[in-house]
Amino acid sequence: MLFAVMNVTPQKKRLRASPSSLFSIKFTQINQWCRFAPLFLLFSSFFSCLSSAATLNVPYIHSGAITQDNHGFIWLATRNGLVRHDSENDIIISNNNKNWPLPFNWVNDIEVIEDNKLLVATETHKLWIFDTTTGEATEVPVDIHHNSVYQVTAHQGMYYLNVHYKLYRINPLTQVTEVIADDVEISFLEHTKEHVYIATADGVFKVVDSTLEQVAVGPISTMSASESALVIAKGNQLITLSDDNKRNSIRVNSTLTALTASHDMHSIIAVDNLGEIHKYQLSDLTALSHNYPKIKTARVETIYHDSTGVLWILSNRGIEKVMRSIAKNIPKVFDVDINAIALTMHKNQLILGSYGAGLSTLSKTSQLIPAEINQNFTARAKFITDVYADDSYIYVATFDGLWQFDSINKTLERVPFANNNLLLLSMRYKDGALYLATNANGLIKFDLTSKQIDYHINGELLSSAEVLDILPLSNNKLWAATSVGIDMIDTDKNIITPIERFGEAKVISLLEYQGKVFATTNGDGLFIFNMQGELLSHIAKNIVFAFMTYINNEIWIAARPGLYRLNPDTYQLTLVPNTEQYSFSKKQVLLNDKVYASHYGGILEVPLTIENSINAKILISKTTVSGKTQLLNKTINIDSPNDVVTLELASLDFRTGQKKKFKYQINGKDWNNTNGSQLTLTGLSSGEYNIEIMGTNSLGEWSKYKAYADINVAYPWYAHPNSQVIYIIFFVLSAAYACWLLYLRSRSIHHVHQLLNNEIENQSQSKSNIRRKLLQVQSLINEQCQDQHDASMIDGSGINESKTDDKAIRTIQSLIDECLNDLTSKKPEIVPNKLSESTLSIALPYLAEYFHQQYHVLMKLELNVEDDRIDHAMQTVIYRIIYEAISAAIKNGNGGIFVVNIQIANNKIWLRITDNEQSFAQFSSKINFDMAMYYIRQVAKKFNATFHTYDNQERGSEMILSIPLEKFS
Repeated sequence: MLFAVMNVTPQKKRLRASPSSLFSIKFTQINQWCRFAPLFLLFSSFFSCLSSAATLNVPYIHSGAITQDNHGFIWLATRNGLVRHDSENDIIISNNNKNWPLPFNWVNDIEVIEDNKLLVATETHKLWIFDTTTGEATEVPVDIHHNSVYQVTAHQGMYYLNVHYKLYRINPLTQVTEVIADDVEISFLEHTKEHVYIATADGVFKVVDSTLEQVAVGPISTMSASESALVIAKGNQLITLSDDNKRNSIRVNSTLTALTASHDMHSIIAVDNLGEIHKYQLSDLTALSHNYPKIKTARVETIYHDSTGVLWILSNRGIEKVMRSIAKNIPKVFDVDINAIALTMHKNQLILGSYGAGLSTLSKTSQLIPAEINQNFTARAKFITDVYADDSYIYVATFDGLWQFDSINKTLERVPFANNNLLLLSMRYKDGALYLATNANGLIKFDLTSKQIDYHINGELLSSAEVLDILPLSNNKLWAATSVGIDMIDTDKNIITPIERFGEAKVISLLEYQGKVFATTNGDGLFIFNMQGELLSHIAKNIVFAFMTYINNEIWIAARPGLYRLNPDTYQLTLVPNTEQYSFSKKQVLLNDKVYASHYGGILEVPLTIENSINAKILISKTTVSGKTQLLNKTINIDSPNDVVTLELASLDFRTGQKKKFKYQINGKDWNNTNGSQLTLTGLSSGEYNIEIMGTNSLGEWSKYKAYADINVAYPWYAHPNSQVIYIIFFVLSAAYACWLLYLRSRSIHHVHQLLNNEIENQSQSKSNIRRKLLQVQSLINEQCQDQHDASMIDGSGINESKTDDKAIRTIQSLIDECLNDLTSKKPEIVPNKLSESTLSIALPYLAEYFHQQYHVLMKLELNVEDDRIDHAMQTVIYRIIYEAISAAIKNGNGGIFVVNIQIANNKIWLRITDNEQSFAQFSSKINFDMAMYYIRQVAKKFNATFHTYDNQERGSEMILSIPLEKFS
């Protein structure tokens, strides 16, 4: 992890090699195993050199100033600017930073004040306020005699400055600068809730109004303050001065060089000149137990306790992060090439099987296993790969077969069965039998009751003759982990079924839990199968795991490096804190509520009850939008989907552990894993996006805290929601207009149907009524004529008048007879409504004569175009329109004079029909029309013609129709 701020001290690089699996190579002789001893010695030396304090290779920090802001970031004051650390990445804010430039580099001191701001004391530019959310720095106007501010603190709205032999007090509101003390060399500047204190070579002083009041005499080694008390280390004394004037002190065994209040302000943490860390109750200075290890001796300048329990040590060696250790390391190194240790528990004692030195116990005073007992082993049998304790026997799997130690009789012998000299890699116990995994001869089931072999499955029948682990199940079924995969074996049916291989690394260990089989691998993480061999899940990829044990409802897994705990129900994998510095391989053992796990440097003792998990704050530490960067995060507005949004993610757990993992979801959809601690989004379509981000802590546990980001992608003008409202209104209006047109059309069609029905019904009824009435008229006229004729014959008068009347009557009778004949006749009337094979110049005069004879109207013709200029089809259409229009005008109006004008202009045929009355005025109606009007409109629509009617008031009405000539081309 890069956390370097200055290049005064060069970074040291380490060449690291990951250990190989203990069971990854076949061995048939001791000498072959010994060839790999230097490699394992390298692993052992590497992991043993790590300490429980994680050293950050940061150069010397001049002021030794460190603090944690309200968000949870760690801030450091350095000669190269301000450094913000988020447990994984650093941001150096200085005059070389183009995103957040500062006018200065050298920072002496920092303190968090209200509104997420830092009070910054500089070496060259006096006093500044830095906004941790925006990265902006603002100078504080101060009237001081020097540019260098060595220390600064804020108290009750005032700023107190240590400036070159003077103590200043600044009122930031009135910008008034006041000198509190002159000609004084200040070594420490602290404040409690009520008071401000300084320390000099003469003692400790409290600021009272504008003067100093001495509260401790003589030089001190260090001091610190909590909310309510000042803590002073002076010689072999530790002193507290509370705000209510209570004084308390205790004697300490060594000089304390640095003090800090704990994060909860309930205790004081101290470091002495020997590197020992001490913890005291703040109220009464009672010594408290803690799990912080000893640090290397150094000149400690400042210590700081953060919210995650990490103790930061700023010394002349740089920065160290010291974590509390819940595990106790018990060094145990045998005089062998590879210090691998197999464990078991027998008679409440821990039994150790060495990889070359035989059996022993952890306790040096134990008499359970005599020291001389190992002389009974053969040379190869001293290489122990696994141990198991049962009743009074301890069974030992070795390079030279299976051995048993009688803890009652203190005897050791080889278990008597045939060919018991094979190289065994591991063994499992189930239902009174031991299952032995061999290096090159398959697997063996040995019955402990009968002391006989139940069966031996040769290596030729398995996927590989090298068996690394065996998982016995019920119903005489078992799984075998070989060097090339996993075999499922049914011993009743003699069926061996290999499971599909999902990785390249060897399977090291198998464990069954509630119908699931867990399989650890040497580099591919952990696979989970159902009992049919189907893969359910694959987790912790790329971690080198070894053997595992089910303890207290959890699966404890050895790894290189680290010791892990797995929840078999949720698959939550957790690293045991401070175990990442060790390399584990063998099975774990539970003894007296403690888990013992062997590593290449000894035994690690871990209590079952581990400290509560820390829910680390998950934040967006930096946001970059199309090259523009900002600290933290706020609502992001981008113009187009082409913009790139990059979110730097941080899990503010500063403990050393697993690499942090993050996942995110957009608008409540599926969770997606990020690539490292960076989330890059591009190609977002227009709209609003709500992003929710989760992260893990240093133990690999998902935190309950989440980070959030809102991204608004601008809409193009035509797709903006406001535009969509306009589109909706336009669509509604268009739909309404379409509905209105459909309504008109339906009314029109209904009217046409009604006209046709009425015409059909009325025609027959009218004919019948007219015929009856005409017959009555004829009868009456005949009777009247007979009476008049008789009277004239009697008196002989009025003969001439009678003759005249007879002539009129005969005319009337003739017309009536004609009407009756027409009504009675079933011959169709010949109507000239079609042009047929004729032309307009010939047919229109005939049509005019027809209208004159039939309806006694006058039709004048103005044909200003020759027939050959008009297509015959168009002549047919024009003729029919003229016929229909005049017929409708005659039937529905009272016009008597019609003028028909036809001419060609602007590549159109213009047809104008005028009437001396208002016959064409009603042609504009959309609902009340007859069949002639309907026909004319359909023709106009078909030929893209323009149709208009005009009411000329007193001068009559007219209809104008223009038809494009190209429609007939």
